[in-house]
Amino acid sequence: MTGIPDDERAALARLTPLLGARASVAPGRPQAPTPLELLEQVAGDSEDEARGRAFARALGDMIVAVLDNFPDNIFWDLDYLACCLWQAGSAPAIRDLARRVVSLCQGFGNKSTLRFRYAHDFLYGYDWARWVTRKPEERAGVGPFDPAFLDHLDGRQAALLELVARNDRKYAPLRGREFRNPFPFNREPREETQLHHLLAQVDLIPLKAWRLDGERRWDLPFTDLRAQLAERLGLSRGEGR
Repeated sequence: MTGIPDDERAALARLTPLLGARASVAPGRPQAPTPLELLEQVAGDSEDEARGRAFARALGDMIVAVLDNFPDNIFWDLDYLACCLWQAGSAPAIRDLARRVVSLCQGFGNKSTLRFRYAHDFLYGYDWARWVTRKPEERAGVGPFDPAFLDHLDGRQAALLELVARNDRKYAPLRGREFRNPFPFNREPREETQLHHLLAQVDLIPLKAWRLDGERRWDLPFTDLRAQLAERLGLSRGEGR
């Protein structure tokens, strides 16, 4: 007997049509899992109803947060994030991790002053790898969804808001409904899709978020390598905002 109530399963199933094509960057993977498939993969055998209910609701909350704050998000490999959510442990710990992810989506997404277009850099470890390389002796053992790194992202959000308020050259206030792109390459959906599919093919994605074990590495300059590949593809755009 499973500990995941039927009403929670039904709530997750209702999210599937909202995810569109559910694209995956994983080579050879036609689509990312549905929310209900994620539930079954990670916690389907659990008999702990309180923990199972908390997990199902928290998973749904995180998915809705990405949908609401990054509506143009293309890639939906949430396998490792879901696994980390389950492994957080108790029902309160699961809810706390989800709350933090939801808060970050709200702070960086399209309804915020920062207005980044995608959650990809968070979900696939680019932000995390860049952070680890600055102090690897202290940070190499910290995972992409561990509290210490989420603390950093909270601080990063505050720092970026200060830069915007000061009309920083790189992080200036945005005009109208434009998205923020501080990278030297085009991140329109077509280009974003092309670039990240190729990055996965040449094994230049820091976090294999489509794997439940979250295979990851930080010991390459992934940000620079991504920009170099974008340049070779003709996607360079000069200085970003």
